[in-house]
Amino acid sequence: MGAKVSDVLFSAVGDIAFFEQIEKDVRAKGFSWPFERMLPFLKNSDLLFGNMESVLIPKSYPKRKLDPHGLVSTLDGEKVSALLKQTGFDFLNMAANHVVDAGRVGMDYTKKCLEKAGIVTGGTGHSQKEARKLKVIEKNGITFGFLCYCEDSNYSLGHTEAGPAFYDVETILQDVKKNKKKVDILVISVHADLEFMPVPSVPRRDNFRKIARAGADIILAHHPHVPQGIETVNGCLIAYSLGNFVFPSHTSNYMKANGPYTAYSFLLNINVGKKGVKSFERIPCRINEVPDQRPKPLIGDEYNKIMKYYSTLDKLLKNDKFVRETWRKIAVKHLEIYIKRAGERKIENVIEEMVGRLCLVAENKSWMDEIMNMAKESWEKQKKLRDPLHKPNYRFQMNKNNMK
Repeated sequence: MGAKVSDVLFSAVGDIAFFEQIEKDVRAKGFSWPFERMLPFLKNSDLLFGNMESVLIPKSYPKRKLDPHGLVSTLDGEKVSALLKQTGFDFLNMAANHVVDAGRVGMDYTKKCLEKAGIVTGGTGHSQKEARKLKVIEKNGITFGFLCYCEDSNYSLGHTEAGPAFYDVETILQDVKKNKKKVDILVISVHADLEFMPVPSVPRRDNFRKIARAGADIILAHHPHVPQGIETVNGCLIAYSLGNFVFPSHTSNYMKANGPYTAYSFLLNINVGKKGVKSFERIPCRINEVPDQRPKPLIGDEYNKIMKYYSTLDKLLKNDKFVRETWRKIAVKHLEIYIKRAGERKIENVIEEMVGRLCLVAENKSWMDEIMNMAKESWEKQKKLRDPLHKPNYRFQMNKNNMK
């Protein structure tokens, strides 16, 4: 007789990072401190997923070589991993943009520590083939398969020797087709998109819907550092961004400048049967200000207010006009940033670094494609104008509005 099958409470949280103030708090208050307020909810889960945003390093790593901008923890790697296991984590995504912040050494050590503690990891390897490998966990007679990916970013720059499996919709569709029948529930984890948007980019939303229709059961996304909406497509539950969970949302100037929702997230509880997702709920939480910078469950008015906001985020996923306008607005913002940076650099540095980033790195190609769409629309509109007295570029010569 086979194993008895019963529903599984599959739960997921967003970014977990042991660096900066979080690392200091752990040293002062203990390894279990960051999770204590949410622990009763985390312990209810049958299968718990999280995104490992920072990396661990061995004692032999030369401290003078540490990247000052990296999400690197100098805490004892084995103790951190044991703590994560004791907290209840069964699976951690490692396909994140910071996974090689301490090079191959940090990536390999983090994976080694987590797996030694009994946590399954996914999404990294010394080749794309290895990084794309399906990882399987069985709970209550139901097999869960995990495929994890990260968008090629301004950190990875297309390097494929050691790092994350790269997010590419055609690649994922191939992997879904290849692995769908090997497990009961196929979970896709994706670390991608531009940060701090209330909705996903147009291409990511469209790509996730394609992946859902191809046979994925659950899609979990992270990297935007703020919560985004949830929808169901073809029976597949899509959570577009889980937000920050254990993260220095108040002491990181970068997070603080892009708040307030960098401090909000949720524990996503999904009731799963052998044939798919049955239902889901959010347990909303907020990262407190210092000195208690850790997630706590929300109650009362705070609960009602944020749940109303989450409901709005869900509805916005179907508002094509809002999704497109938001995407274009942030694309233009990034173009302005790059133009400013280009003006501050020597031309050889612009060619070597910035042109390569814009044209070859997926993170930037995505929004650059939208800029190109905007340019094409404007171009086609101008082509329809008739001016028998001037050449086509006369409008640029006379348009003083394009000069600051």
